Amino acid sequence: MSTRLLMLNGSLRGSSGNTQALLTLARGFAPAGVQVEEISLAEYQGTVETLVGSLTQSDALVFGSGVYWSSWGSPLQRFLEVMTGYELGPCFLGKPAAVILSADSLGGADVAQRLHGVLNHLGCSSPPLASVVVTRVTHEVRGKPGFEDVFQPDDIRVAIENLCIAARAARPQWATWGIARTPPITGPYPSAGPLLEGLPRFVL
Repeated sequence: MSTRLLMLNGSLRGSSGNTQALLTLARGFAPAGVQVEEISLAEYQGTVETLVGSLTQSDALVFGSGVYWSSWGSPLQRFLEVMTGYELGPCFLGKPAAVILSADSLGGADVAQRLHGVLNHLGCSSPPLASVVVTRVTHEVRGKPGFEDVFQPDDIRVAIENLCIAARAARPQWATWGIARTPPITGPYPSAGPLLEGLPRFVL
């Protein structure tokens, strides 16, 4: 059975820009037989149900974003908020996830670590070497002695390979803790406007 890999582009520039270039490279590194689907969250106009279906049918997830003010892009943040009602469900539970970020200079590693933490609470797992942060500085030092451990675009190959290895592994029945589940959002994807109206109000 073919491995299904879903790449979610959460950058501000959507299907143009550095993050898209890195995800295109990641697609090229996918082993033979791996089916790859890409969704640009900044441009997505489908339904929440269609997005949930893509997540559920996938075997592994790649989250891409630029780094903006020491965080990931607002389209990715919006996605995490929309998907709150699907926490620990079949969209995420036990799915291996990788993070590929583009950044101008600093802060990308911290953003990647925090994003993996968020994904873990949604239910995803992290394979070894599942974060790559490519910066403008990367290109300035490429091939220069003493900078061998600076991330390069080719390092994405390792992240994708490990992600696919994890996706092919037997998936255990994971235990989960209790959560106060919010009502799942359905219908057209809400790219703007208020969200999570069902959350309790405790500030009067």
